[in-house]
Formats: sequence, structure tokens, C-alpha cells
Amino acid sequence: MNLYKNGMIFGTFLGSCLCIGLLAASLGTRYWIVSTAAIVNRTESDGKVFYGLFNGEKNLNFGIGWRTYELNVPQEMSALMVYSYWLGTVCCMAAGIVFSSLSAVLAVVNSATTPIWTITGVPGLYLWNIVSIIFQSGAVALWVTLYFRKLQFSIMTSDDRWSTEGRAFFGLSFWLVVASIGVQIINVIFIYSATSDMRQKKKAAKPVIEEKTNGAIMLY
Repeated sequence: MNLYKNGMIFGTFLGSCLCIGLLAASLGTRYWIVSTAAIVNRTESDGKVFYGLFNGEKNLNFGIGWRTYELNVPQEMSALMVYSYWLGTVCCMAAGIVFSSLSAVLAVVNSATTPIWTITGVPGLYLWNIVSIIFQSGAVALWVTLYFRKLQFSIMTSDDRWSTEGRAFFGLSFWLVVASIGVQIINVIFIYSATSDMRQKKKAAKPVIEEKTNGAIMLY
């Protein structure tokens, strides 16, 4: 039993579980976009706005004290963001969780046994981790595109009469996805490191095969 290989592959199980937690936290929290706000030509006004993929909060001060308003993102979609980008982000996040879960299951299987099928072995570990990275990167790319297309100019509804132009920035929930991508990449590095002895054995086997082939030719 190769303890180093099994240990590294089991490490990818822990990494995949961490990715699932980060992605779930990102989906459930309200800090994908954060901004301060103000009413134009009204210096005493102040506001703080933040929301996630499903809900958020507006804290506004018109000059007479702070008031809090809840935001339902799907209900106010047309005013807050572009629907196709929002839907794509949600779908990519869900797919990222699914494939990270598959990676976690396969990591346990590969650390305990030697699977017969290729798709459940080391190639499968590579595949599902990389597919998860692709979907998570897709979520990040869609949100960044949405930011430059709309969110940097306004994250408020037109009825609010507040301005957030040039004040919005990516919040913690967004950076959790970036962190998850980093962990998933580390998983791939772990898999590569764990299978280094397999690659060395294959390289060592090639000269032996060539010698036997050359010997057979000489005998002939």
C-alpha cells in the first residue's frame, strides 16, 4: 500500500469538502456586490448596499437616521442586474458543487481501493476536479462581466433615487468562489504528486520492452 499516494488523494477529499463549503457559503451569503450610496446634491445622505444571488439589504440614511430595507434579488431582477448573467452564475455555482462532490466521493474510493474503471480512477479524479474548476471559473467570469456591464454603474433600483456609480466592489461572497478555485487547483497538484511513482514506473518499463523487442529481432 502506497501511504503517500493514499494520503495525498485523501487530501483532495478534504479539499473538495472545503470547496463545497466555500461554494455553499457563497450561495447563501449576501456579499457578492457591496457599495456605498448617496443622493446626488444631498451631502447629508449616506447609504450602504449589499446583496448576493438571492437576497440583500439596503441601509439608507436620508439625513434623519438609518433605515434598513430588505432586497429580494429575483423579484427586482430587471432593475438590479441582467437576468442571463445572473442565471448563468447560479447554474455554474450549482454545477461546481455537484462536480466537487463527485471529486470528494472518488477521492475516498481511490484512497481506499484501486478502481477497475478508468472514469472512477485517477483520470476521473483529474476530470471532475478540472470540470469543477471550469464551472466555478465560469461563475466568476459571468459575475465580473455583469459588474462591468451594469453593477459598476448602479446596484439600486431607479425608484430609489440613490447613486452608487463608481462605488461598488466585489464582496466576500464573490471571493469565496475565487478561494474555492484555488483549493480545487491544489487538488489537481496533489493528484499529480500522488501519481508520480506511476509515471516513473511507466518510463522505466519502456526500455525493458524495447530491449525485449530488439532481442527478438536479433534472434529472428
